Amino acid sequence: MNLEAVDRLRAEASREDYASMARLARVLYETGLGPREVLRECYGVMFPEELFVVVDAGLWSLDLLAYFTNQPWELAVPPDRGGPAETPDAMADTESLILARDPDLVPLLQIPAARAGGNDRIVCYRLKELRAGRPTVFCLGAEPYPSVEVCGGEAVRCGESMLAVLYEEHVTDLRSLEEELHSTWNRGAGSVSGDEAKQARASLEMVVELQRQADGTRASAPRAGIGAVT
Repeated sequence: MNLEAVDRLRAEASREDYASMARLARVLYETGLGPREVLRECYGVMFPEELFVVVDAGLWSLDLLAYFTNQPWELAVPPDRGGPAETPDAMADTESLILARDPDLVPLLQIPAARAGGNDRIVCYRLKELRAGRPTVFCLGAEPYPSVEVCGGEAVRCGESMLAVLYEEHVTDLRSLEEELHSTWNRGAGSVSGDEAKQARASLEMVVELQRQADGTRASAPRAGIGAVT
């Protein structure tokens, strides 16, 4: 692939058009770039290590409380692992709505509401924060997935990083399940099973492992947090 073709695809690429971004990413991979460099070329910023750790772990095969967006995730999956996909999934409409509201946001994932009737949360990076080397994340309210209706006004800061938000979400989920599991009214249809709590703990431990890999060190605080949930 010659440089003129790369420049042409770069000029054609738009975050509002997933297919154009995927074409650019695939061509950049053909030039020998890796995922980190491809995202830097596509967005003009360096992305936090936590994003690549999640991609390496399997992304859509992870049993986490999250629905992942198409961008930037698909663009970070190299061709030898099947990416970037040619067409986006249902999250593309939500991503487009968010970009129309605030193009500085980079939608990452949608976290389901903890209770029926509540709003989901969409977690995003900000390009401005990424340029400053900060993985800070911001949240918007949304109708439950797979609806594309985004609620509320401006995105508000909700965590120091994406994995920090996922950690807190999984801690809360596990604590709620275990409290209900050991309650006297937990019986009959709709009751919480031990297997559900076990799976929730496994998901939390996965988030902690992802944090450890992203940090490059064993995170002592999250480990203590797991032990505190009984």
